[in-house]
Amino acid sequence: MPKKKIKEWLKRYLPAEIIGTVTAIAAASITHLFSDNLLFIAYAGSLGEGIGFYSTVFIQHTTLVAMRHSKENKTVSFSDLSKITAHIVIEFGPAGLIDGLLLRPFFLYLFPILMQNFTLGILVGKIAGDVTFYILVILSYEINKRNGKYKLHE
Repeated sequence: MPKKKIKEWLKRYLPAEIIGTVTAIAAASITHLFSDNLLFIAYAGSLGEGIGFYSTVFIQHTTLVAMRHSKENKTVSFSDLSKITAHIVIEFGPAGLIDGLLLRPFFLYLFPILMQNFTLGILVGKIAGDVTFYILVILSYEINKRNGKYKLHE
């Protein structure tokens, strides 16, 4: 795999991944303070990750568009926000649904039990979820990019 691709993916996904990791662990830990139900905790962690991750992706895209528009003395419009949202759904939709509803909660439930350490198990479960998520997301991104379907705000 070329270094150029890895750099592109890291630039594209790493900021959201860092925020998603923090919000996943925070959501699972806060939920754990109020409940010992690991299924509930797993879904809270998955939801926390989704909020942190997709908020960051949305902010990244909006910032990019705003920077492009500032050169033309324009502001970000509702149409721009709609396009940003559509591109996020195209890139992350299928992977996000499979990940957020099934795989990530499963891993966040399973690994704390297997490792007998809540925080470490949540972190390992999150990483296991990331691997499956990024296989699907990067595949979707590269196919759509190759087919010319992912040209954000051109």
